[in-house]
Amino acid sequence: MAFKQQFFLLKNQRTFWLILSLFIIVIVANTLSLFHSANAFFYSNLAQLTHSQKSNVVIIESEHLSRDHNVLVEQLLTYNPKAVVVLANEQLSYFKSEGQGPEQKVFYPHPNNAYCLPAISDWSGYNVELVAMSKSLCKPVWPALFSDLDLDNNLLINFSLSPSALPKFTATRLMTMDIMASQLEEKVVIIGQKNVGLGVTLNAPKLQHSSNYLLLTAYIADTLNKNNAVVMLSKLQSTFLLLAIAFLLLFAFQKLSINYSIFLVLTLIASWFTLGYFTLILQQLFLPVGQMSILTLFSLLWVILVRKLNEDSQLISLIGNIQQKMAGRYLPKSFTLQSSPWDAIIRLVNQQLALNKSIFLARKEGDHRLSEIRAVNCQLSDIKEMRRDYKREPYSEALKAFGVIPIDRPFFENIEDGEVQYIVPLIYAGDVRGFWAMTVTPDENFNQQAFEKNVNAFAAQIGELLFHYRIFESQTDANNSALSQLLTLRLKEPLSQQVKVSIAEMEQKLTTLEHVFNNIRSATVLFNLFGQVVQINQSLEKLATKHQFSIFEMTALDLLCLVTDLDLEAAKGKLRFITLQKGDIYLEAHIDNKTYILNVRAMDSANVQSASGEPFQVSGILFEFIDLAFFIEKMPNSKQLCDSINEQQKCYMQSLAEQTN
Repeated sequence: MAFKQQFFLLKNQRTFWLILSLFIIVIVANTLSLFHSANAFFYSNLAQLTHSQKSNVVIIESEHLSRDHNVLVEQLLTYNPKAVVVLANEQLSYFKSEGQGPEQKVFYPHPNNAYCLPAISDWSGYNVELVAMSKSLCKPVWPALFSDLDLDNNLLINFSLSPSALPKFTATRLMTMDIMASQLEEKVVIIGQKNVGLGVTLNAPKLQHSSNYLLLTAYIADTLNKNNAVVMLSKLQSTFLLLAIAFLLLFAFQKLSINYSIFLVLTLIASWFTLGYFTLILQQLFLPVGQMSILTLFSLLWVILVRKLNEDSQLISLIGNIQQKMAGRYLPKSFTLQSSPWDAIIRLVNQQLALNKSIFLARKEGDHRLSEIRAVNCQLSDIKEMRRDYKREPYSEALKAFGVIPIDRPFFENIEDGEVQYIVPLIYAGDVRGFWAMTVTPDENFNQQAFEKNVNAFAAQIGELLFHYRIFESQTDANNSALSQLLTLRLKEPLSQQVKVSIAEMEQKLTTLEHVFNNIRSATVLFNLFGQVVQINQSLEKLATKHQFSIFEMTALDLLCLVTDLDLEAAKGKLRFITLQKGDIYLEAHIDNKTYILNVRAMDSANVQSASGEPFQVSGILFEFIDLAFFIEKMPNSKQLCDSINEQQKCYMQSLAEQTN
């Protein structure tokens, strides 16, 4: 039952099905031999590394095989060879001379004779495979020469023998007895026509540039004589091997980062090649090195794909949660993200400075020309000054002064009596971003020195804002170009960037709220229901330092008993009321010789989606110490305020008495 429950849980998970599909792909690919060409490629390269210098097979090439074969065979038999195999395209036979022994050592493999050569097949274009002899339509010659052969399975030819180590003689040397007896005795001698090949180049290790069929037959005979034919794993064995490798790789890749996984893949491919080499030379067993290497790389790509799908799903869910949490919370765009910087600058100027008219001019990029941008309390057409070159007056004079200067010549149209014109450059780090022209009407309280100081300060800040906005705009334009997005895979905004923006918005909102909470004048501390301090502000820190008590070592009950006259049971009752009823109480708190108004209330979490699981749907208990004397002292007319509060208190008490009666 437990297994069934686990299975039903797993089958609903996309990751489970993706991993299961990987195993199915491995099984299907191995069953259909989709990657055997990779095995053949690796075997061809491994076979190039193996070398053998000894062979019991000899090749004899004749210029006129049809005419001389009988004489050549008789001559060979005098050397007592193990067997003589005559390869010819036509049907030939051996005619014994009088006195000759039996001919069981002489074979003329041909479809019309008693024996034939078993079929061979091309193995994925990289090797030669000896087809199972049990499937041959004629009587194979090799079992007659060599015993203990595996006739039921295909065998790979072993190409460890170096071509130079294969003895090869001409028929002329044999006829003239220019061959030592030891070179032919107990050897398998293959006789064939000289320069008669397959017509195509053999695609086999060490024979890539040869078309001589005698060489290939000699390699087959050498392999069978040494009984070192290369054996391959069965499909069932290779399937289990590949599945085991895939399972272990999935485990390893999930534990490692992408960089370490790539290093592991390269290491494993080199290890498979090394393992395949040693099993080939020691056991004549060829492992599916190609499939193992492809599976190693494919498993990594599969894990990356599954991770990507899972991460995308989680990121989409995270973005949705963040957007839901931020819904209804107003968050103004930062200065650099606004479509135009001038609107924000004008709002800043209007809020802070009392000016009659203002016109902002911006420098054209890469030029010393200026263009009108924004006008405040006037129109852009109100500029009487025709010059738009900051190398000329009055702009050049403002640059020389590096600050605000009065303008003597008319800059604005319709200047009223007593109205004074000023101009100031907008510069940051030596970069002229524009100019700001303005007018002001001085009165008896006008302080020109303070005015110029304030304008210079604002101009410096505006220049810096414009400079950073331009840098940000340039970088954004470069990053958002079609070519840049194509080369950095950002034609579609990645989910990670959306998450980054969403989290940045939350962080901005959270930072703002924390800053506001930290700067509240009332000393405030938030406890959770388990007696732990969640957050305090600067005023509470100062209060704890001033009165020398350790707030982080106290619970809500400890603090309540410390600052009020409540005993332990009464304090517990108050906290219980606050927790269960989500109440709000006001108490008189005394710390040393200071008196505060203490407001204790529950933080209701019923409507907060992220607070699920909070006990009693209360996210915490907030203590707020209000120092009324401090606020009264900071008021401009504290006596009048106290009198007003006393009058309000009398009215409140009178109203309360009337309601009681």
